[in-house]
Amino acid sequence: MLNFKKTYFKFILLIISAIFSSKLFAQLPQKPFPQHTSYTIGSIKPDNRTQAEMDSSVVKFYKQWKKHYLRFTLRNECYLYCNADGNWRGGNKSPNSVSLSEGHGYGMLIMAIMAGYDPEAKSIFDGMLLYFKRHPSSINHQLMAWNQVKDSSITEQNSDDATDGDMDIAFALLMADKQWGSAGTYNYKKDAVDLINALMKTNVNHETEQMIMGDFTEKGEPFYNDVRSSDIMPDHFKAFAEASSNTEWLKIEDNSYHVLSDIQKKYSPNAGLFPDFIRNKSNNPRPSGAYFMEKRQDGDFYYNACRLPWRLASDYLVNGDTRAKKLLTPLNSWIINKCKSDPNKIRDGYDLAGKFTVGASGDNIAFIGSFGVGAMVDARNQVWLNRIWDYAANEVIGDEEYYGNTLKMLYMITMSDNWWGK
Repeated sequence: MLNFKKTYFKFILLIISAIFSSKLFAQLPQKPFPQHTSYTIGSIKPDNRTQAEMDSSVVKFYKQWKKHYLRFTLRNECYLYCNADGNWRGGNKSPNSVSLSEGHGYGMLIMAIMAGYDPEAKSIFDGMLLYFKRHPSSINHQLMAWNQVKDSSITEQNSDDATDGDMDIAFALLMADKQWGSAGTYNYKKDAVDLINALMKTNVNHETEQMIMGDFTEKGEPFYNDVRSSDIMPDHFKAFAEASSNTEWLKIEDNSYHVLSDIQKKYSPNAGLFPDFIRNKSNNPRPSGAYFMEKRQDGDFYYNACRLPWRLASDYLVNGDTRAKKLLTPLNSWIINKCKSDPNKIRDGYDLAGKFTVGASGDNIAFIGSFGVGAMVDARNQVWLNRIWDYAANEVIGDEEYYGNTLKMLYMITMSDNWWGK
């Protein structure tokens, strides 16, 4: 009997050891929401609400956003339904579109952040990764086709990639490695590095050391020397350099900051704004003209460039890069004065002189929330930041479409001190 008890006890210990060393245990969230990141000294967050209140607002909106936009296929895939509202923002809508790689990247970022609060976050993330793998660009098969249509078929016309979507997906994979490790079904770190290297191969102009808009162009072809401002993500460049051990990403980061600085000084000295598209032949950056790529407002601060305050501030908040703060300082001053500290007066589009652009019609959270994150770099913007937080937290999901609501989710995560990057 004594030997039986010893054997039984050893068996139990083996089971416990197996559980604690299992992949399942190893993949428990290491950075569960809420994180309350220690942002760069001197940066701010809303101080008119408690941390618990802000976390609660993020969770409340997350539950609405998740229910409204996530869709699942019969093949265990998950994607972000970009036409759930019958409206469309972000990219050019094609017939029967259901999702964009841009939104897919946003969704994967959100899942990596909300793990710990949401026990389904990892399975959803893996479903989104599977969807990414099964919907490749027809040009560079390691990237994602930017436009997904009904029945998961991809038309040849819209089956290339969009740089910003794949950049966010790569960054989300690096975050997943930090969150769950890479010892499970998917090796997140390897998938991230493979994607980063694929971007370097087809989505970088190696002469100007700038991101190009997609894998659809190459040297000698139209758009090869041009930049979509929303593809400038400094914190991503830093993370890509570290993960891939390729310092060319840091050259791209440096040149991107130089391009934005030149544009701001030469073309928007009073407002500090940036255009949706930048022509950059011979490293001589200038705003594009109307209808350069998408719309009449291509040379204005419109639905691409509106994300830049968020992207730049993220680099300052997490990495302390003062170049980001320098670019945001005149922009913050201008928008506060322009709106007389009232977020309700922000409109969805400005020319680089700071006037409403043609077609600017309303108060869209894609702009308002981005200005809020941009305000976090300086304590002088505290009252303004508080008002933007309240605007975002109180706005109902039905007031926006996929683009605004999904960006709002990311903006609220960041403003509430819960963005931790890679």
